Amino acid sequence: MLELVSSETMQRLEKILSEKYGVDTLLLMENAGRGVAEEIIKVIQHYSFSKVYILCGVGNNGGDGLAIARHLHLRFPSLSTVIYLLGKEEQLKKDAHFNYQVVKNLYITVVEVSLSYEVDLEKGALLVDALLGTGITREVEGIYKEVIEKINTSGDFVVAVDIPSGVEASDGRIMGEAVKADLTVTLGLIKRGLCSFPGRECVGKLKLANIGIPLPLEEAGLKADGFLITPSMVRKMLPERHWDTHKVSAGVLGVIAGSSSLLGAGLLVSLSGYRSGAGMVVWPLSSSLSPLVKLFIPEVVSVNLVSSGEWYYSLSHWKIIEKALEDRKCRALAVGPGIGTNPSTSLLLEKVVDSFFSGVIDADALNIISQNRDNWKARLTNWVITPHPGEMARILGISVQEVNENRIAASLKASSLLGCITVLKGAGTVVASPQGEVFLNPTGSSVLASAGSGDILTGIIAGFIAQGVNPLHSAISGVFLHGLAGELLEREGKKQILSREIAEKLNEARRMVENGEYTLSLLDGD
Repeated sequence: MLELVSSETMQRLEKILSEKYGVDTLLLMENAGRGVAEEIIKVIQHYSFSKVYILCGVGNNGGDGLAIARHLHLRFPSLSTVIYLLGKEEQLKKDAHFNYQVVKNLYITVVEVSLSYEVDLEKGALLVDALLGTGITREVEGIYKEVIEKINTSGDFVVAVDIPSGVEASDGRIMGEAVKADLTVTLGLIKRGLCSFPGRECVGKLKLANIGIPLPLEEAGLKADGFLITPSMVRKMLPERHWDTHKVSAGVLGVIAGSSSLLGAGLLVSLSGYRSGAGMVVWPLSSSLSPLVKLFIPEVVSVNLVSSGEWYYSLSHWKIIEKALEDRKCRALAVGPGIGTNPSTSLLLEKVVDSFFSGVIDADALNIISQNRDNWKARLTNWVITPHPGEMARILGISVQEVNENRIAASLKASSLLGCITVLKGAGTVVASPQGEVFLNPTGSSVLASAGSGDILTGIIAGFIAQGVNPLHSAISGVFLHGLAGELLEREGKKQILSREIAEKLNEARRMVENGEYTLSLLDGD
């Protein structure tokens, strides 16, 4: 698995390496400078840059920038290299000051600046962002903010050292202003904020530089702060079918979705449940609506419920639903899309959750839960919830803005509150567990912003649970394949889609993952 760390964990690791294992911090800076320089050299050779501006702060990130300047100078003596130091020599930390003296001795141009207009960036140059790094704790202001704005409006190719300045390393928040890099070379371990939106939008292509950390996190007594979902991870989680598999052993998915006016939600859930591999989909619904379902998905096993006027699920349907799902050996449920929030529907939801082992809760069922959060505390063990930011805001009693500012924190809070797996949908979907585990999804496309896309995801995840995959692994593999299906549709040149097209792309997405044909767009390789 590809480990992600917070800024705090990275700082603790460096301290342990120095104090317990005697690893000189200057050596780590030297390795960082060399590693980033190697990636920059590739860019220089590809684009034939003749001038490089290295913008340095007075902290260790700036020290990395100074070391980079030396390595570039030694490799390309004719390369015009200019260092802008935002501050004075005496402000530099110990290791950074050492590298400052070295570059001065090599007669590399260093310009100490106190005002942003003193930073003159020539068009067509390569810019290296070594301003702030991972230690940022407050919003960027003053000269740093002004220089970041200059970088972003320059039109030049930008390489960020470790993390784009202004991006919070642990959760991806933008601290007022952030560098928008074309390439980010992160050091030692991948910072969680690099894979979290909105910070991820500033990263560009991501490379990992080896700085010589001599032991894994566990041996240092530390834990990863999350994981990036990769094709190799998903490949191990996908359900298998054996030669003697039949429709029941393949997994039976129960669907409680839809109403008279929102039948499509249940259709999409059922379709994606089948496409994810479930052997049977059982859908109890109004007897008047059942013939319509058969027209679109004849494979659905419908169970007729009492129908009169405007139909919706109610507590009176419980006994029929319970018997039908038990008789068909239903292993998982997909609950919520299009069911409404009628009080009787709310009572039925309680019966369903308390009586069945596992499944996915989405849409209207989440709105029911948000109406009385205390009633649902620690009640959803083995269930997966799939809120979008608006639904998450209602569950937690906060604003949508607060959710989006720290999507990881919101996901962890929801999982802790309800005792469930949380899938916070949106760009860079977050999967969180009640145990504090965090998984960030790198796949996706803007074409997924289509009505019904969330219903498709619900069906995929629930379909995997029905096949015997545990809820956490179902959520991880579900969001990855859902996002990959969107990428495949975008590759075909599609800008707008019908959500059912996502389901139709699942087989291709799964084949690519299983055959090792897909590599991440964010990070080369698995």
